Amino acid sequence: MIVKSKGVSGLRKQTLGIMLVLLVALFAPAMVSANSIGYVDFEFLFYAHPEYDVKNSELQVAAEELYLKIQAEAEELETQEEMDELLAEYELEFERIEQQVRLDLVTFILEIIEQVAESRSIDIVVPESSIIYGGVNLTAPIIEAMYGAYGISVPSSIRELLQ
Repeated sequence: MIVKSKGVSGLRKQTLGIMLVLLVALFAPAMVSANSIGYVDFEFLFYAHPEYDVKNSELQVAAEELYLKIQAEAEELETQEEMDELLAEYELEFERIEQQVRLDLVTFILEIIEQVAESRSIDIVVPESSIIYGGVNLTAPIIEAMYGAYGISVPSSIRELLQ
């Protein structure tokens, strides 16, 4: 004799229903707090930074100065090993300078992203490459805010790229 237990499937449905209600109750506050997502083209923001060209020029000047120092010191060296050590030392110094320049630019951009996101009640900002659908593109308002922080207007060449 085969006994079918309707209580087991009914119990499963009831358990699944309770679990679903609990999951919704647990995650509802998180879903409400993350009510909007913004995205930015971070690479564009980096290269459009008002001081990018100035910082890049400073970096080139630093590289030239390091090159001149290497040349002067290299004339006094006798072995290839000493030359290699000197070169490694100056490469590290250049990398340190380069990282500081990037850090200055990125720190400023992140501060502006935070300000713009807060002013627009955006809870999360992600890179544009992470977006499949939806979200709010904050790239243009962030560009405006970056240039505004310097008291200058956005160059027309950058405005054209934003459209």
